[in-house]
Amino acid sequence: MADKSKSYGDKDIATNLLVTLKHMKAELNTFTQEASNDELFTKIDEVYTCVSTLQRDVFNMMTAQGWYKMTADSAKNISKAYTKFSKSESELS
Repeated sequence: MADKSKSYGDKDIATNLLVTLKHMKAELNTFTQEASNDELFTKIDEVYTCVSTLQRDVFNMMTAQGWYKMTADSAKNISKAYTKFSKSESELS
């Protein structure tokens, strides 16, 4: 009998798919930034949009299944993040 602790289930497959789509999206973003002509940019941008939609669909499915849970952070950590972002934003202005 197979050891269930080593099984590769739907959650594992979905997690790997989500990670793969995130990496693909990052690479395609770089590709669009460095496209040598408008036609190439347009084609790669279409693929980027498709991958973005798939990534969101997988995320939504995982959330609906209860496989991707988000928890609220503390007010202190939220305030720290806001302050850090505000500083970065003011440095760019």
